[in-house]
Amino acid sequence: MAILRDIFSNGTYVEFNFVKCIPGKFEGCQLNFKYYLNHEKVHDFIFGWTNLTIENYIEVTAAFPLDMLNDFILNNLYMSFENHLYGLEWEKRKEKDTYRLRLYDSRIACQLNVTDTEVRKFGNELRMEWEKGLINDEVS
Repeated sequence: MAILRDIFSNGTYVEFNFVKCIPGKFEGCQLNFKYYLNHEKVHDFIFGWTNLTIENYIEVTAAFPLDMLNDFILNNLYMSFENHLYGLEWEKRKEKDTYRLRLYDSRIACQLNVTDTEVRKFGNELRMEWEKGLINDEVS
């Protein structure tokens, strides 16, 4: 499970957990997303993303803050074509290496205050979980 915690509020964080993965460039995965605000679960749902979106999301978070992805200038915003959590937006805060991160879609919005190092750690955790999910589902 990949977890990203708010640096100012101990009980505010997001979790991404891979439920099922189908290997292949044009396939995808089911993920469980949870958002906690002040130790209370606000969102908990399962959704699907294509492997292409997962790969891009990992790239944006593991190399955070990324200026360019696939020859597109990001301008502090990554958007996908998915129905769920298609937006990842960040704004630099006055504190060194700190950002206000917003994850959203048409129904929900979640906000965290994070350091760039923690976002990169989260992106790498997400990559490991995804690769593990692809391997496990490939052999089953």
